[in-house]
Amino acid sequence: MSDRNAKLVQESVAAINETYRTGDMGPFRRHVERVCDPEVVLSAPDDAFTEGEWRGHVGAVDFVANQMEVLDDMWLRVDEFIEVDPQNLIAAVTFGGRARYSGLDVELHPFHLLKMRDGRVLQWQIFLERERALDAARRGG
Repeated sequence: MSDRNAKLVQESVAAINETYRTGDMGPFRRHVERVCDPEVVLSAPDDAFTEGEWRGHVGAVDFVANQMEVLDDMWLRVDEFIEVDPQNLIAAVTFGGRARYSGLDVELHPFHLLKMRDGRVLQWQIFLERERALDAARRGG
């Protein structure tokens, strides 16, 4: 994987984990403004933990804020990087926390596809299956 993409993912994980740990959206917001295109579109399927479509920097930040309304003690780690090409990067992640209302521990394993343009994230898609993420990266959609 390119050094640039590896650094992007490492910085993303650090920013989101800082936000999860402190409850302060600032670290993630600053990161999104720095690495995402202003027109970024984040989308997750209907059967994902946090489903729907979010647009722009505000939308990407709201996506994480939505997760934090449901889970406490959240955390994220990247288990694998798959660079399909320099413009398409997949991160297999594990994230979890404790369900706010039931107290049950939650751990999920989605695949995040980052589509880049001019060195910034233009599309951020979440998939529940590896093959769907790979297919979307290969076909460009």
